[in-house]
Amino acid sequence: MSRERVIYALLVVGGIGMFLGHGVLALLGQPSFVKLITGSFDRVLHLTVSKETAAVWLDVIGAVDLAIAALMLLMLIGDIRGTGGLYRFAYGRTALVVYTWAALWGFVTAGSRVTAVGELIPELWDVLERAPNVMLPATLAYLVYQHRSVGLEPPNR
Repeated sequence: MSRERVIYALLVVGGIGMFLGHGVLALLGQPSFVKLITGSFDRVLHLTVSKETAAVWLDVIGAVDLAIAALMLLMLIGDIRGTGGLYRFAYGRTALVVYTWAALWGFVTAGSRVTAVGELIPELWDVLERAPNVMLPATLAYLVYQHRSVGLEPPNR
């Protein structure tokens, strides 16, 4: 396996863990996640969202996070196999969209630490601590983009 594919695989394992972990916590109704939603809506949009509504949204968010983790698992399998449909999926346009979405979602959720309480300091440290939640999928998006731009298409087997 090439160095690029090993790095890709290692990063995807990290992404799977990130989205699987957060997805399960969301489905379990993590109280701190509820506060992030209610606080952010109240302070940024000046809208009141009940804890019950936030809990329903968390179920949707958790399901989406688990779906992203499942897609990443399929991409990991494709990368490891190195050929076939899953390999093409791992380096295709859909992968680029998934990783870009994951990076943007990581940025939004990291930023919600500040917006939920309405203060930059000390919450800025919570945002910086979550930089890998943005940069890991952004790096995967970059690897897929690079792979596609240099024409490294999988062999037809």
